[in-house]
Amino acid sequence: MKDRAKKSQTVLFRTTLSLAVGTILVFVVLMMVFYRQSAVSLISESKEKIERQADALALAYDSLAEDPSVSDTSIQAFLNSFARTEECSVWFVRTDGKLEYTTSVPEYLRSDIFPVGESVYLNTERIRELFNQKGKASTTDVTNGIFANSQTVSVAVAVSTSQKDLHIVLFDTVNVEEEAFWRLSNGLMLPILVSFSMALLFFSLMARSLIRPLRALSDAAVQVTKGDLSTRIDIPELRKESALKYMLTDEITNMVSTVNNMIERLERQESDRKLFISSIAHDLRTPLTSIKGFLSAISDGTIPPEMYPKYMEIIQTQVERIQKLITSMTEASSLSQVDPDKMEEFDINEMIRDAITNVENLLTDKNISVTVDLGTNHDKLMLVYGESQLLYRVFYNLLTNAVKFTPKDGIIGISTVCRNEEGKVYVSVEDSGCGIPEDKLDRVFESFYKVDPSRTESGFGLGLYICREIITAHGEKIWAENSDELGGARFIYTLKDYRHKEK
Repeated sequence: MKDRAKKSQTVLFRTTLSLAVGTILVFVVLMMVFYRQSAVSLISESKEKIERQADALALAYDSLAEDPSVSDTSIQAFLNSFARTEECSVWFVRTDGKLEYTTSVPEYLRSDIFPVGESVYLNTERIRELFNQKGKASTTDVTNGIFANSQTVSVAVAVSTSQKDLHIVLFDTVNVEEEAFWRLSNGLMLPILVSFSMALLFFSLMARSLIRPLRALSDAAVQVTKGDLSTRIDIPELRKESALKYMLTDEITNMVSTVNNMIERLERQESDRKLFISSIAHDLRTPLTSIKGFLSAISDGTIPPEMYPKYMEIIQTQVERIQKLITSMTEASSLSQVDPDKMEEFDINEMIRDAITNVENLLTDKNISVTVDLGTNHDKLMLVYGESQLLYRVFYNLLTNAVKFTPKDGIIGISTVCRNEEGKVYVSVEDSGCGIPEDKLDRVFESFYKVDPSRTESGFGLGLYICREIITAHGEKIWAENSDELGGARFIYTLKDYRHKEK
């Protein structure tokens, strides 16, 4: 028991862990996508920002340059103040690349400038890059893919001034990694943690609700294997209104119900088997004891020779009873198939009339009246397709069974109906007896089963089982219900209409 509980906990842990890992992977992918989108958004925002700054600075510079009262020193002080405030570098560059003024030189641009005499110039490649699209910002070190951006991205933009051949160039840097992770941690981390915790709790409950029935099924199978047919699968969530009840799938609920029904049926069959063995032992013991007694009496002279014929006839009767029992048992195990060569068309109404004639003495003894309502599907006949001898056995068994349970002066009703839309003929036999309890209607066709076990004279409990085997072998159905008209039991079975024998 401890090993099973430990194994169950291990399965629960592994299942929960697998679900947790899967959830983590989903969240990791979401965070990577969010990071990538944040990085792209940061760069785009920086480009828009620096373009606005460049346009504003160009307008301010033009206004200051046109004002005679503003000195160059004041303009430089303004530019330095602007650069510090906006955290960017401000350059004044000629079209040929000559640097007229810089507030600072970014590290990544130091290799792009070189001195010529007393002046400093920007290399041609960088000039072409800056002046190719004036007023539009450009970036460096930007590639595609998640986490493909450099940690720091440089943004630059060049705009013209009112002075001929003079351009303002702004340079800025964006720490993409830091900014993106800041957005991630502040905007997404808390929802992710809350969602993950809730998902982990939900997955744990779901895994537990799924594994628990499987463990119960396994335990029940072990108990049944050991011969304990009283065990049942008990799932507490199915017995009460629990939130976990709705986590159980219909398949698991149906499987639990099916297995419980199977075990219950096995238990009933085991009980019937024991009852059958007891009944068979009794049915065999009585004639064998009688035979043994008579033979002993004959052998020791207790019975005189002139009485031998009488007692030999009794012995023969007892032997025939034993043979009948063995024949019924043999037939019960050999009627699950029909011989295709013996399948034929025949009139079921004629068969019914013959069977009624053959039990006329039984009907007379109990003064039972028979009402018939026989339909037709071909002229005045009701033609069906099947093995006539076996199907005669079915109707005869049902008829004699009805006679057996119909009280004196009772009624038996027999009918045949053809349903063209189904291609079936329905045969019904009902009586005015006491009927069958509702909880036993689905069991009357089981082998060796008797509705009233105390009635040992009623036979061996194989008649209805044989009927079901024959009908099933024909691919048809048979069932029992209680009759509303006569008040007793009604047995109905289907046969194939002769016009649909190909099916």
